[in-house]
Amino acid sequence: MNQQRRPKLSALKLALVALATLSGPVADAHHSFAKFDMAKLTAVSGTVREFTWANPHTWLIIMVKKPNGTTEQWSLVASSPNMLSRWGWNAADIKPGDKVTVDVHPGRDGTAIGSMQTVFLANGKVLADPAGSTGQALASGPGKLPAKPQGQPYK
Repeated sequence: MNQQRRPKLSALKLALVALATLSGPVADAHHSFAKFDMAKLTAVSGTVREFTWANPHTWLIIMVKKPNGTTEQWSLVASSPNMLSRWGWNAADIKPGDKVTVDVHPGRDGTAIGSMQTVFLANGKVLADPAGSTGQALASGPGKLPAKPQGQPYK
């Protein structure tokens, strides 16, 4: 009976190793910023539709009014709530209906997506995303924050 269990156990081990190997690239791709143009910074202004303070990433959905009168929805991703709270964010900072300007690294493909860098609230508060920070800068929080958006205005 013991010898009959060995092949099953070996097959189970093989299946687990294969599953772990195949899931590795998917997990790695999840945290990739390849879809964003990290060399480009765009300032997007609009009205908050939704702010999701949840793991693994915080999301900000804003409605942007274009010069031609149409409205476009932008989906913006930021770090986890844990990381953001270390940098002075609070879940109550941003609410639906708030007017915001966000410096983002826009999507490479031209879609209305972005990786948040800095959020400028109407009340003057400025929030920075620690994404891309390392070492002491990551642990100690943001340095001097810009007073106004640094990105090229989105049109």
